[in-house]
Amino acid sequence: MRTYLCLLLLLLVLSGSVGGADRRLEIARLYPLGGQRGTSLLLEILSQKTVRYSTRAAGGLSNPIRVEFDCQDLVWKQTLEASRGKLLGTVEIAPDAALGPHLLRVLTREGYSTSVLFNVGQFSDLLEAEPNDTWKQAQPATDLPRTVQGRLDGAADIDVFAIQVEAGQRWTFDFRSIEFGSGVESKMSLLDQSGREVAFNDDRSFYDETPFLETTFETGGTYYVKLDQYRGARGFNFGKNCSYMLRMTSLPTVHHFTPLALTSGRTSRMTLVGSALEDTGKVYLTRLRGAEHARMTYPFTVPIRFENDPPTARDIDRIEGRVLRTRPESVAIEFSVPAGASSGLWRVWVQSPGGLVDGPSLEVSDWPEYAEGKTDSADWRQGPYGVHGRLERPDEQDTYELQAETGTPLHLWTLAAQLGVPELDTVLVLKDASGKKLAESDDVVAGQGTLIGNPDSSLFYTPQQNGRLLLTVKDRLGRGGPGYVYRLKVKSEKPGFQLFTTPENLNVSPGSSVQIKVHLVREAGFQGEVSIWFEGLPGSVEPSRAKFRADQLFEPNADGADMIIPEIPFRIHVAESQPLGTHAFQVRGAPTIEESRQDGRVVKAETTLILGPLLDAWNYTRRPLPEISLTVVEPLSGYLSVAKEHGEGGMGPGLSLAQGSTTTLSLQAEKIPSDIPVTVKDLPSGVTVDSESRENNQISLILKADSETPLGTFEVSAEAEVRDRWIYTEAINLKVVPGNKIRAGR
Repeated sequence: MRTYLCLLLLLLVLSGSVGGADRRLEIARLYPLGGQRGTSLLLEILSQKTVRYSTRAAGGLSNPIRVEFDCQDLVWKQTLEASRGKLLGTVEIAPDAALGPHLLRVLTREGYSTSVLFNVGQFSDLLEAEPNDTWKQAQPATDLPRTVQGRLDGAADIDVFAIQVEAGQRWTFDFRSIEFGSGVESKMSLLDQSGREVAFNDDRSFYDETPFLETTFETGGTYYVKLDQYRGARGFNFGKNCSYMLRMTSLPTVHHFTPLALTSGRTSRMTLVGSALEDTGKVYLTRLRGAEHARMTYPFTVPIRFENDPPTARDIDRIEGRVLRTRPESVAIEFSVPAGASSGLWRVWVQSPGGLVDGPSLEVSDWPEYAEGKTDSADWRQGPYGVHGRLERPDEQDTYELQAETGTPLHLWTLAAQLGVPELDTVLVLKDASGKKLAESDDVVAGQGTLIGNPDSSLFYTPQQNGRLLLTVKDRLGRGGPGYVYRLKVKSEKPGFQLFTTPENLNVSPGSSVQIKVHLVREAGFQGEVSIWFEGLPGSVEPSRAKFRADQLFEPNADGADMIIPEIPFRIHVAESQPLGTHAFQVRGAPTIEESRQDGRVVKAETTLILGPLLDAWNYTRRPLPEISLTVVEPLSGYLSVAKEHGEGGMGPGLSLAQGSTTTLSLQAEKIPSDIPVTVKDLPSGVTVDSESRENNQISLILKADSETPLGTFEVSAEAEVRDRWIYTEAINLKVVPGNKIRAGR
């Protein structure tokens, strides 16, 4: 109960003010979660419910200007419906659009929304249709391979699909949600024609909690794929963010590969390990786009780009491999990496007769690279270097020798889980020549459940004397095997810090102000004050500068699940004369002790998409965004609010309506002309506005339901169009009840 209350409180605090200053527009869900290349589709965008802080609501989708994607290959063609809570329109996907997740955000006359993920696929889509909660109600899934676009909508929802297979056929069932923009967690069962479970999966790997099944059917006939939600002791509900993709194909799988890095300007060999790889046609690499950074955390130890993606898929850097040998369980490839190839993260792609497999990511490096056991010539004093390692057997520990220099700092870190290695959780232990432990590192940052954290290791150490050091790499649980591969990086550098800001987008009207928070993430061993300032800001900020104290630490909370993240709030004031539009600016920080030094370190703050409802407490899966910006918007010309008699608070106002009956929705208006009608948007079928009456600033709407109106709770809003701009209330919970259960008020 304590956790739930903390979550609710933080949701209220972090949702922001909805008055005349802060205009937070948070996207709750896309449905479908994506679409096939070369097609057009109908896309529904839902906003989060606005929490009431005053009589004025903002943060809705009623006044869209455009929907923006991270590339030109995705285009919002037409808006069909717009309300406070929902935007409906068509999206066109180019035939050669980059596969995988893309960033989407909505620009309205109230400013920018938060970003969400829209996914481009290669197979035809099947929209899930209810009722399909049992195997006897299963929805047919024909013409495989296909991608089911579905929703686990509400705590009770289960989705079941019927497939026809032949004996000897191999099929994979790939449930995609958490790393593709959704919050839903599921478990998957395969049932035979009598409804008996013949296969089951919950988590596909140690760090990916979405299910995956790979089955070769001994007997042909009808089978059923059952998707059920995670059902915790508290009856967990994923709310609106419950879309998913279920990809049913015969694609090969890639479990792991080695090495995890390639060197620019060199020819290197790589081995992919998985299943059904014997017919691999080609293997190639593409530079990772921003939306593909599924394992980003704070602090991060992988190279991450905070910049715009190329405009089209044709502009994305690509490196072709040469397939040397194929077997069912492995592929050997040779890559000649150009000398000018961009260092950083790249995606591995495998072409098969059935389509493309999106493999894990690797690093293209311009450092010297060494194989495990061949590091005799590696010397960090000559510059940073990387090592390709593997814990091949249970309880294996790899040890590397380093030379220490008094007072010269060392940074030693591993990359494994962040690159998609499915099980390895590294631990680094540093000892002196006598075997005395000097330092140890387990996780870069703690995490729990879908709040992934960062199980790779990062160790900073400054030797107190010259001599020999021994660095050991091991798995936290003593596991090992062919797939326990890692990348060790060694560099001389002292610990520092990272900065990020929230919220993702800032929207404000001229003459108003908006709050931005700057967050400090210390690397292990960094101490001291940090000074913060702004550059290029369209307005003034209060305070103009600030400092994080030395005792403000980034560390796990007492419960071990969430993080204490130091923050400083700033208020940005925008002048009445400030032109409308979006303005980029920078936030920077420096160790206070180094501010006056010419060689002092300066760190640029970034902002990110955060998958999850909370911003500051949990280390949710993130995506890097190109810039921090503030959008100055035209102020509202009027306001509508729901009367207090309908209740208020964290759940918002609400009222009940019985089938075949009427109820009254009471509103308060400000600067809404009397000749402007008020409508209620997103009403369920069978409900209409029967009449409207006004007295001064009070408006009463009579809602009428017919006897066939579906039961349930629906999110609606009252809206009026004033001078080509919709004015709207916060979300209203309209509960439709059976005709014999007429209730007044909520």
